[in-house]
Amino acid sequence: MLIYSDPQDDGYFKGDAYPIGPWRPESGVQRGSVQYLFRYPGDPETPGVASTIDLPDSARKAVDQSSNQPHIISIPLSYHDAAPILKALKGPNVPQEWQGALPFRYHLGVASGQGAVKVHLVSVQDYQRRIIWDVIGKVKGSEHPDEWVIAGNHRDAWVYGAVDPSSGTAAMLETVHGVGALLKQGWRPKRTIVFASWDAEEEGLIGSTEWVEQHTAALDKAIAYFNVDVAVSGQDFTASAVPSLKEFLSELTRSVPSPMGGTVYEQWRINHGSKDEHRAATVGAPVDPNEEVHVGDLGSGSDFTPFLQHAGVPSTDIGSEGSYGVYHSAFDNYQWFTLNADPKFVYLQQMARVFGLEVVRMADSDVLPYNYVTYAREINAYLDSAKNKAATLKFYSLDFGSAQTAANRFAAAAQAAHDQQTSVTGDLAKLNLALRQTETAFLSGTGLPNRPWYRHTIYAPGEFTGYAAVVIPGVNEALDAKDPARAAQQLTVLTQALTRAAQALDAAR
Repeated sequence: MLIYSDPQDDGYFKGDAYPIGPWRPESGVQRGSVQYLFRYPGDPETPGVASTIDLPDSARKAVDQSSNQPHIISIPLSYHDAAPILKALKGPNVPQEWQGALPFRYHLGVASGQGAVKVHLVSVQDYQRRIIWDVIGKVKGSEHPDEWVIAGNHRDAWVYGAVDPSSGTAAMLETVHGVGALLKQGWRPKRTIVFASWDAEEEGLIGSTEWVEQHTAALDKAIAYFNVDVAVSGQDFTASAVPSLKEFLSELTRSVPSPMGGTVYEQWRINHGSKDEHRAATVGAPVDPNEEVHVGDLGSGSDFTPFLQHAGVPSTDIGSEGSYGVYHSAFDNYQWFTLNADPKFVYLQQMARVFGLEVVRMADSDVLPYNYVTYAREINAYLDSAKNKAATLKFYSLDFGSAQTAANRFAAAAQAAHDQQTSVTGDLAKLNLALRQTETAFLSGTGLPNRPWYRHTIYAPGEFTGYAAVVIPGVNEALDAKDPARAAQQLTVLTQALTRAAQALDAAR
């Protein structure tokens, strides 16, 4: 398979190509992992097991058809090199949706009576094991040292990586700098802060996944994981999170000044209406027309994946986006960054402040700032959407009643917990423990069908959606597969998860 980035997607069709503008030049090649992340991320030989240096070969699995490795040779090309191949194809016209922006009509295959179009391909792949390094720093908590607030960014890049990931690395290191300044002034966080620089993210989230699998027991008490990957590719602030942390994110952006004037929140609200592509990224989730700013849902594609979807740690991901046409190419360099993304480095400062506030506020909160009322509202919307889909498919025998009852029970428990958080009454340690355990309650012991590594019953990357999140994935993917028996079984799994989550919140009282 030969893959290229069409100029309709990120080249001259969008605007001026680099070095005049920010978009992909004709020789730009978008590198990327073709690992089957929808099955599991991390070391292909060790799903669910930490791939430490002393792990014996007997504990590793064969890389075969059941692994996350593809078996078709795949090479990325520039659109300059793809053009002569496309031109040589003289068969039927492509469907209009397949027509890109190269200056000729695209065709399929060969015309009747003509010989095959041949491409000479040399593919040299390196499948040797390599040692990778995660760099971890900790600031021990003064009151709750076993409760971790984790902040992470990966530092490996496909080529130069000025935007991806070095802008995020710079923002995280400046956050570390700020925390260091606070420590010199005598401040100590109540909870332990963990800063993580992940390795081998680009090859399939390897560094973060193996670390999570190694520290699963300790992560039962982890309070949150805050991720930054592409911190700055432009001026528009964006964020994704579990629903319980969406309000937390939007509130803290009200405290951070924006380089455009006002606060980050105010600029985020102004830009909200022009970002429909971000709002529509989640599969199965209706858009709330009343939202002032949109906090997206977490699918995959960065290091929050193992924390949320395997270990059940509440997570967020933030960035500042723009016209980023040189993604994963050799042109993602310092010159592109200073010409197009952030010439004066003011947005890097903004992102460091948002990231740092996430860490410090969560580490010092007396009452953990999760909002499960928002979570319950969104789950009810997901169930309504799935019911409508089932009706469209004429799966009238599919019973959503038990799941809806469990969702209503969860909503009532969420409101009671929220009232307790607001009044700050009762045993705070007991309340915080219940709030934290609620996210973990959404995990299924058996995982999703055909991909048990993914255990979260509310969010997962879709089997066929790339990085985009699918909500209540067990149910929605069964409906998409037109498999009512599987959908019924997954509704039972979802009902059990919602019941566990409600019980976890009830334990606070």
